[in-house]
Amino acid sequence: MDKWIFLIPLLPFLGFLVNGLFGRRLGDRAVAIIGCASVAASFAVAVAAFLQVYYAKPDTFLAQELWTWIAAGDLRVPFGLTIDLLAGVMCLVITGVGSLIHVYSTGYMKGDPGYARFFAYLNLFMASMLILVTADNIVLMFLGWEGVGLCSYLLIGFWYKGLANCSAGIKAFVVNRIGDLGFLLGIFAIWAAFGSFQFSDIVGDAAKIEGSDAFWICLLLFVGACGKSAQLPLYVWLPDAMAGPTPVSALIHAATMVTSGVYLLARLGPLFDAAPEVLTIVATIGALTALLGALIAFSQNDIKKVLAYSTVSQLGYMFLAAGMGAYSVAVFHLVTHAFFKALLFLGAGAVIHSLHHEQDMRRMGGLRQRLPWTFALYVIGALALSGFPLTAGFFSKDEILHVVHSGVGGTDGRTILWIIGLLTALFTAFYTFRQIALVFFGEYRGNAEDKIEESPLSMRIPLMVLAALSLVGGFLAIPHFLLPGLEIPSEGKLGGLVLGGLVSIAGIGAALGIYLRRPQLLDRFCSTPPGKQLYRLSKRKFYVDEIYQALIVRPLDFLAEAAFYLIDRLLIDFLLVHGSGFVAGAVGHLLRRLQDGRTPTYAAWFLFGAIVVITVTLWMAGG
Repeated sequence: MDKWIFLIPLLPFLGFLVNGLFGRRLGDRAVAIIGCASVAASFAVAVAAFLQVYYAKPDTFLAQELWTWIAAGDLRVPFGLTIDLLAGVMCLVITGVGSLIHVYSTGYMKGDPGYARFFAYLNLFMASMLILVTADNIVLMFLGWEGVGLCSYLLIGFWYKGLANCSAGIKAFVVNRIGDLGFLLGIFAIWAAFGSFQFSDIVGDAAKIEGSDAFWICLLLFVGACGKSAQLPLYVWLPDAMAGPTPVSALIHAATMVTSGVYLLARLGPLFDAAPEVLTIVATIGALTALLGALIAFSQNDIKKVLAYSTVSQLGYMFLAAGMGAYSVAVFHLVTHAFFKALLFLGAGAVIHSLHHEQDMRRMGGLRQRLPWTFALYVIGALALSGFPLTAGFFSKDEILHVVHSGVGGTDGRTILWIIGLLTALFTAFYTFRQIALVFFGEYRGNAEDKIEESPLSMRIPLMVLAALSLVGGFLAIPHFLLPGLEIPSEGKLGGLVLGGLVSIAGIGAALGIYLRRPQLLDRFCSTPPGKQLYRLSKRKFYVDEIYQALIVRPLDFLAEAAFYLIDRLLIDFLLVHGSGFVAGAVGHLLRRLQDGRTPTYAAWFLFGAIVVITVTLWMAGG
């Protein structure tokens, strides 16, 4: 199997080449088959590779070095791929969920003039993400890292004729470049500290480097992770990414790009263990991001925006677990989150598709009778996101709360962070079923003449598969085979399970009770000064975008404008361009005056020249 793991990223890349170069000539049907088949074939290879690693002895991995990519002096960077348990699980999630999203896209994007271009971008995105997770060195990982960044720009701004779509794509690209700069500096620091870019060398020698070196390396890498995985303060690009087609939202938010930062922390776990101060920062930022995302989701009316801020919040949960050193638990939630969040995004896409691209929940309602399949499947995803007992989200979220409360791997429990995590779980259940109530219950608030029908079978089948995974995914017990050596404390586990279940049920009950039975309670709360202020903060997204505008964007715009006028207009245009023209014109005018054809003028200039020559000669002779 070692000889074939290159096919995992190569097959989607070939799909990109074929659809990108010949898609318009092939037709939509052929494009869809090539796009879906290339990812499905990659999934089949990933399954075979994972099973070989899983059933082999512990610490077994598959490795393949294809060629030497960079060679300069002592620097040697191979183009090498590795499949271990961690990379294998990531490949399964990426290609498995990605295959379902590709199938869904065949129905959702039907009739779009950019059909071939869409599938080409989607395949390139998959190939880049697979390079990221299978790379055996951090430089090659950075290649995949930048590849998904480029593809996110192309996919978010796919409908580029709309200004909002273009702005969202640019925002995602620019914000991610900030994080990527930190990641790149971290890579340089790794070379300085280890003299190698290979993950095996970095992980193997992590305990040997000095504390200050480990601190700065991990802090820089964490900045990169914050950008890709939308953590404070670099999360602002993710909600705007909703401007892209819904399958793109599902792919970016569920199984691929946003999980890159979590994967980076898990891949370099021993290195981060050598910098406990950074882990504290990771856990704190994760908890605050989880809480902030949940609070903002409360007041959103766009069906996709609610899910976007939910993604920000759930990523915060993953970082909270990683900050406790429980990397396998973070990956466990990453996997279950991929199932139910892809289900919710694709379900939201089915609603939007049935309502002729309407996304405002205030113009929905009563859809459970008209879209019974979508309703049933969406509720399963909502239950999993809310952490309802025995769903996938229940088990993974409970593992996170448990390790935060009890500690893991010698790390003490953090009561404050645990309380924040518990509150976030309550808020998550509330805003998720607020969405259910607004979209599927009550009376339809849109145009009465709208023709509302279920989505085609090509869109429903992926939803069914993801719904099944959202129900049983928690029973996979993924942490136990990802990192078998990890010991999760069992004390208080049953109590935590009961508490987590009660919190979920309380949030669900409160949302349904208020929005279906007593909506006046919410109005009454929002009319009080604290309620009004909290609602305003949530609605305005805690003014984070405004703060960025005031502190960063506008000052940079001013400096750019000043530099434009000083350098371009004054120095280049006025002094160099116009000034040189003026000087040339003046000299030409003077020379023209000398050549007027009059004998007295020539005689005068001859006399003047003779005087100058004689004077200079006498001065030099006297000197």
